[in-house]
Amino acid sequence: MSSRLFLLFGLGLVLAGLGPGDVSAQNGLDSDRRPVLLRVAGDSSVVGHYKLSVVERGRLVLDIPSDDPRVSLLQSATVLRQRALELAATFVSVPRAPEAERLYLVYWLGYRVTGDEVRGLSALQWDSIFQEVGRQAKLRVSARGQPEPVEVAAAAVRPVGQSLDEALAGLALTLPADSARVGARWEGEVQLAVDAPDGSRQRITIAVVYHLARLENEAGRLVARIEFDGDAVGGTAGFAEVAGRYYGESVFAVDEGRYDRVMALAKLEVGWSDTSGLPPNHSVFEWQTELNRN
Repeated sequence: MSSRLFLLFGLGLVLAGLGPGDVSAQNGLDSDRRPVLLRVAGDSSVVGHYKLSVVERGRLVLDIPSDDPRVSLLQSATVLRQRALELAATFVSVPRAPEAERLYLVYWLGYRVTGDEVRGLSALQWDSIFQEVGRQAKLRVSARGQPEPVEVAAAAVRPVGQSLDEALAGLALTLPADSARVGARWEGEVQLAVDAPDGSRQRITIAVVYHLARLENEAGRLVARIEFDGDAVGGTAGFAEVAGRYYGESVFAVDEGRYDRVMALAKLEVGWSDTSGLPPNHSVFEWQTELNRN
């Protein structure tokens, strides 16, 4: 994936922490040649107010001739469907977590789901959930940025927690294992949630390659711009074959040890081994998500 293509999307995200002797924000000229340790901060503090947006588009394609009489009967099953989620939340880092992980409390300030019905909940019901108590989730993240499943306590907010969990699982957040120079590459995985023909949510695994594109001084802060792209390599039950591309860029604030922005896009094609009684078919998906710190 070329740097030119990433510039077209205007992507950015910052997430890194400097250890003793690492490059400082005042030494931007040397930062291209010296290694920098990118780590998520573990101090107790308000990490930031974030807005998370996800747009999913998907369509079932019947692999039968257009004059087959079943085509007209199943027309409603093959229309393009779109779902959009917006979530505003505050992330607070909790102290006394083990050194190997970072524990965050996530307080959502509001959210909205538009498009096709989501898990049986209408847009009005989603808005009503926000009025219930318990607008909080727990999120554990490794020092290298890899999130674990989101935990929620109240039944009223579990749909929101599940949406947050799916969105974070699909974001390329893994940091390098060791200190890295500009130009360094490392690998990781993400999982994208898609709708199967039977209506269930399945996850597709994407093998991701990261590239530390550049280090920059922004208003006295050292930020790392990380480009990434990947290929679909498999998924959970029901997949016959998966193909597609995934790409994006993140901006990581090195001194603060947090992401400022992440944007990722994916285009996937999924062949199903279990078609749930439908004629032979496959699905095409487009997925876009963006995480911004205010």
